[in-house]
Amino acid sequence: MNNILKEGPLLEAFETDTKGVIYQELITYKVINNMLTKETVTRTFKSDDDYDDSVSHKPICRTANEI
Repeated sequence: MNNILKEGPLLEAFETDTKGVIYQELITYKVINNMLTKETVTRTFKSDDDYDDSVSHKPICRTANEI
């Protein structure tokens, strides 16, 4: 990660206790090779100490310039 989280709700979400949590999702929109892309990172909890992570990238549309 390029930026270090120092404070705020996003940092609190990453540091929160996951007891009782069954699913987490983080969606980021970014431009990759002049293509607006939706990146979805998910974590599905299977038990107190086990989980599955996944990442998906969905191209949305071309952009005029690289951002």
